[in-house]
Amino acid sequence: MKKVIRYGKITIAMLFILVAMAYMAIPKLPVKADPADSFHSEWVLIRDTADEDGATFAAVYDLTTDGNFASKDSSSVADGGPYRISPRAGLNNRWMFTFCGKNYNNVDDTFSFNLIGWSRDNGMLQNIAEGSCTLGTQAVVVYPDGGDALGELVSMTGVSYDHAGGAEDTYFSKTDVGLNVVAGMMAYVTGTNITSGYYQVTVVTDDDNIKIAVTASGDNTDSTVDINPAMWADTIALDETTKWTSTIDGAAASSGNKGTIEVINSGDNEVAGLVVDLKGIDWVQVVVYDADAATAEQAGDITVYGRKF
Repeated sequence: MKKVIRYGKITIAMLFILVAMAYMAIPKLPVKADPADSFHSEWVLIRDTADEDGATFAAVYDLTTDGNFASKDSSSVADGGPYRISPRAGLNNRWMFTFCGKNYNNVDDTFSFNLIGWSRDNGMLQNIAEGSCTLGTQAVVVYPDGGDALGELVSMTGVSYDHAGGAEDTYFSKTDVGLNVVAGMMAYVTGTNITSGYYQVTVVTDDDNIKIAVTASGDNTDSTVDINPAMWADTIALDETTKWTSTIDGAAASSGNKGTIEVINSGDNEVAGLVVDLKGIDWVQVVVYDADAATAEQAGDITVYGRKF
């Protein structure tokens, strides 16, 4: 009887060892990091670079007939379509959006926008925010998703500068320095005897000769000219603040209780941001209008970025 008990104990012990070994042999599933890390979120492209989507918002989405999910633009972001957020329950769904564009009429060009959204596959179009932006003086330089934003149209070195100062003089000369350039565009200019900075192109004589009224003290043959740089919008003005909840539980914005929609850092020649709580929204689209570069004071080539906030 004692032997049976002893052997039974040994058998049980061996079973425990085998179970432990089997457990250790099971491959461990990798732990997935939360992709919605709001503390280290990278910027994503929400609207690819383009002029206005239409003359007005209604020209893009007529809410009398286009207010349902089926009417949502099915294009990709690269082709002007909406961006899918895919919110997950329990995660922070506040987003920050920033806007940039190009001046075609000297500085402070403007454009208008509507931020709209849909929830899943049966949601109606919801107008989240409506307003306008003014471009500031902080250059984009390189787009967050890659690409030259300083001299995308023209980027040349070794450009000759004539400082004679006559009204009919051609100031900057080099083959194709003026190709596709339009008077009113901005240029970033550096070179010997020139005070580096952003200046307006005032005259395009031909593809090889343009006039930029720079601050300078003499001629040179080593100018660097970057034309049509993108600038961040430094001012965001919301036309209607009642389209989306702007406070939490009715608390006033001045109470320190962060609302679900707010504009930050507006009007400081830096980067302004639109912060929105998009909980429950699956798709967003920024519809841009009043951005016809050929019209005075209107910006062109508008790009929108967003990230978790």
